[in-house]
Amino acid sequence: MPKILGYARISSGSQDVESQKAVLEKAGCVVVFTETGNGSKLEGRTQLETALKLLDAGDELVAFSPDRIARDTADLLMVARRVVEMGAALRMLEPPLKFDGSDIMAEMMLTLFGLIGKVEKHFIRARQARGIAARKAANDGGYNGRPPSINPEEVRALREKGMGATAIANELKIGRASVYRLLGENGAGKSGANARAPAA
Repeated sequence: MPKILGYARISSGSQDVESQKAVLEKAGCVVVFTETGNGSKLEGRTQLETALKLLDAGDELVAFSPDRIARDTADLLMVARRVVEMGAALRMLEPPLKFDGSDIMAEMMLTLFGLIGKVEKHFIRARQARGIAARKAANDGGYNGRPPSINPEEVRALREKGMGATAIANELKIGRASVYRLLGENGAGKSGANARAPAA
């Protein structure tokens, strides 16, 4: 008796494969092979390979959509041809599509959806590259490690030479507020909690 095997794939562990599995089981799949992996390549897709090897004549391999099988046209068509060589059929639920090698329109549609997946893969990589570039740019203009340690003695010595808070901050590459605070705490400026050193 012909059997219906399902295949569900997610790209990362943070995604949920159960929704795909439930839909495939509802479509009549007696076994659903699940996998976490990159749709951009077929290497390492052990569950897909297992499902393909279990196919016999008259069977069906069902996936929710073409991109669950592969995001590359050549890979998608290669899987489809392997299925057909075994006398089985490859079926998609969304959009509804069945490929058994007898319908040229089905092959054209499969090729089209493979191309769409390839274009989508290109845009995903482009978005990732833009995100990496944006993070690098943000880091260049933001916090880059621990701030330099502040030596109160250096601050006091420069103040005694007549340098103002701004000049001291520039010299030691520290914040001017830190200079004001240290001068006040160390009595190098005017006395009192609100003491401020004269500006340079």
